[in-house]
Amino acid sequence: MKELIKKNSSFLSIYLAFAVFVGIFISFYGKQEAQLLANQYYSPFFDAFFFYSTQIVEWFSVIVIIGILLFKGPKYAINGLIIYGLTALITRSLKIYIFSEATRPTFFNTIYRLIPEEFGMIQLSSNSFPSGHTTASFTLFCYLTLISANKKLGYLFGIIAVIIGYSRVYLSQHFFEDVLAGATIGTLFTFIFYYFFEKINYGNWAYKPIIKLK
Repeated sequence: MKELIKKNSSFLSIYLAFAVFVGIFISFYGKQEAQLLANQYYSPFFDAFFFYSTQIVEWFSVIVIIGILLFKGPKYAINGLIIYGLTALITRSLKIYIFSEATRPTFFNTIYRLIPEEFGMIQLSSNSFPSGHTTASFTLFCYLTLISANKKLGYLFGIIAVIIGYSRVYLSQHFFEDVLAGATIGTLFTFIFYYFFEKINYGNWAYKPIIKLK
């Protein structure tokens, strides 16, 4: 595990910087005040940017898994799909069974800014903690880092994951603490599950990409 962490320190460094910043921010200002501060900085450009950013994990994850299957091999696609599903299950279970009473910023819709109605965004008000979108984004891009030969891509993947996480705050779909929890679940459990699933031997067929680039 130590070697795995060392090799993929690029993504981890982005996660840790994000976690420390958010942790300090919400400790200093508190949950609702931190949300109000974030709500102050908006524009039509950012409305569109974060609206579409937040949707990446809703469709892009499917493309990524298919791409992994085609260019890396069935084992990586199967493991990725299972890990993605397990972290989603963890977050979903916490939402429903442990933190079922956690409300979203939209519950206080007279306080926080909501994205303009023309975007047609469904404004949820319950099951806020943890953020499922953030869990999904950190799982997806952490896994891409783990299976990538070029580990420097982890910096880029980490930044994309952070942008998606912040989009949930910008859109008033989650508080910072929800996003921090989602990022932690996605990163921590992706490393743990990958470490164990990598040891599974599916057979030679599972290591052969459908499309060979070389």
